[in-house]
Amino acid sequence: MQIFTKKLTWFLIGMASSVFLTVMLAFVFLTSPDLRTELKETVKKFLKIHQAVSTIKTLEVKSKDFLHPGIVIPDRFLHFPFPGSRIEKSDGLLTWIAPLSDRIQLQDMPPNNLIGNANTSPPLHLLGLRGEVLSFQLVLRSPKRIPDLHVELSINSGSHAFSCIAIHRFLEHYEHFEASDIKDGPSHPHDIPDPLIPFRDPYTPGRIIVSDIPLSANMNQPIWIDVTYARNCVPGTYSGNLIVRSGDQVYRKTPLVFEVLSPVLPDRAPLSRWMEVYVSRLYHGGMVNSDPEFQSLYRKVFILSHQYGFSTNDAGDIQPRIQWDWKTGTPLSVDWSYYDQVFGPMLSGQLTGSVPNIWALPIQTYSLGVGMWGGFTILGNKQSPINTWKGVPDNATQNLAKLIVEHWKEKRWPIDRTFAYIFDEPIHKLYYYPDTYKLIAKEADSLHKGSPKLRVMITDVPYISYRKQKGHDKRIMVGKVDIWAGAAEQFIPSRMQKMQAKGNRVWFYQSGGPPFIGQNDLYSLGPGFRMWFWTAWKYRVDGVFYWADTFWNDSQKGYNPFIGQGIGDGAIIYPGKQLHYIGFPDIDGPIPSVRMAQWRRGYEDYRYFFLLKQLGKKNIADQEVDKCVVHALDDGGYIPYWRTPLWQKPGDWCHNPVDWHRSRIRMAHEIAHLSKNNQ
Repeated sequence: MQIFTKKLTWFLIGMASSVFLTVMLAFVFLTSPDLRTELKETVKKFLKIHQAVSTIKTLEVKSKDFLHPGIVIPDRFLHFPFPGSRIEKSDGLLTWIAPLSDRIQLQDMPPNNLIGNANTSPPLHLLGLRGEVLSFQLVLRSPKRIPDLHVELSINSGSHAFSCIAIHRFLEHYEHFEASDIKDGPSHPHDIPDPLIPFRDPYTPGRIIVSDIPLSANMNQPIWIDVTYARNCVPGTYSGNLIVRSGDQVYRKTPLVFEVLSPVLPDRAPLSRWMEVYVSRLYHGGMVNSDPEFQSLYRKVFILSHQYGFSTNDAGDIQPRIQWDWKTGTPLSVDWSYYDQVFGPMLSGQLTGSVPNIWALPIQTYSLGVGMWGGFTILGNKQSPINTWKGVPDNATQNLAKLIVEHWKEKRWPIDRTFAYIFDEPIHKLYYYPDTYKLIAKEADSLHKGSPKLRVMITDVPYISYRKQKGHDKRIMVGKVDIWAGAAEQFIPSRMQKMQAKGNRVWFYQSGGPPFIGQNDLYSLGPGFRMWFWTAWKYRVDGVFYWADTFWNDSQKGYNPFIGQGIGDGAIIYPGKQLHYIGFPDIDGPIPSVRMAQWRRGYEDYRYFFLLKQLGKKNIADQEVDKCVVHALDDGGYIPYWRTPLWQKPGDWCHNPVDWHRSRIRMAHEIAHLSKNNQ
């Protein structure tokens, strides 16, 4: 009884204390206007977030009614015969030729009835334009390891061929990761080839990286081979051989036919192509210890990206050093010396022979307003009202635009190939700052007042998805934003083309993958990035970009791009200084990947389309594109995008690598024929 009395006493004391504390807090809030206002604003924010989330969830539930389960999507693209050719077996070693768009799985095997004896294959015919890179794969498979295994390509005829035909070999390294085969399904292990390890060090002449080919028993080992026809090559047919040997034992000898057509592939076509460099990732993943090492690595990344058909730089991580008078928004001093030291050789064309096709200006994404800019911010508990942009923030932004344009003019760099990446996916900021779209419009206005030559880019589309959400009216940005870069699943071509008619440019980027666009990460089979360029041509898009190319995890064992990069999103260039983790000598510079080669091939295909148009046969380019890409992006105009009947399907485009190859050959012949007639 005594114990019960004590417990009851303490319980009553606790209750009384709680009541007293509650009364005191209520008294403080009721007598303090500032606290009452802050409490009201906090409650309002929570209600807005709750309303936004509820709206999205409601749309997700309702969207299930629009999935049209009765529609049968043609899957003709998904069923195709084994794409490899010239399959031979010699003393247990199985080899075959695979087209470049074939992602070779570890256990891919040709049908037994297609396997021939050694040295019985017809010649491998490599037909292309001058200035073009032709790629194919040689796949090796053996039940046992073969020591001192080599793959060699030779050119037999004509001394001129040696100087105008370049051959580069790469060992394809398998990246291991786990991913689900279906949305929200269980994860499974996967091994996909992506890093391309050069047989010879591209930065140190004569240095060998792959001395012999390491075969694992009963597993495929693909070799990537690039054959480049120089622009000054004499048109004609040259011969050579593909040889697979171990010591003196020759397992395979296949004749090669190099057919160089007369037309020259255009240097460039009117399509912007860009990926972002993350400076901090270059430092950590690139294993650099000093600024000179950093600059050297950055330049090598830039050159490599140019070779594979895109421009790359950071979105304002490196800027001029500006001292501001934040009372007026006036620059007191400007120092461009470090910026010019890092980027001058890139922007002038000194490194690559031509200026970048597109360049992100030194205006850091989110810097105008998200962080503290002239006293304006949308972060924290003291967000700036949108009407306070006028004044110091507006003046500073105008002056920043003037400084940039004046410097570009002084250096004679082309300002028309630049853009200001001021906001990334602004919809994510709306939930705590409803005036985000108004802010973007004001930022764009300020930049344009500073200089009408600046082009403002945001990763968004100019139409709204959730009309009832406050602050989601995007019309306020129309006429302010110059480049609309929409995620593939939100890119409705018919609507974006209306913006082009108003003088805007439209780009798309990855987000979403199939059925909207080819997969960009390691979980990418088939054409991947290659089909992006066919999509860009089909829907008359002005630019394509991928969010990052060197988003390297780190340089630690078990957590580096060769071993611990997950599904590889944002990392299509690999750091050569980390090759020791997978058993190869380090390279002092970046190395490419299969995905980069897909991108390069896609851009070369796009230049085929462009050349056909110049030759008066745009209809042929359109026909070839339409054969392989039936639907892409959100071309049905579905809002929300998951209402498309193609939802969660592999994509309504060619998945057979041979289809893409045959289409290129047809166009090459047509271009040669038309060029001959025009001459």
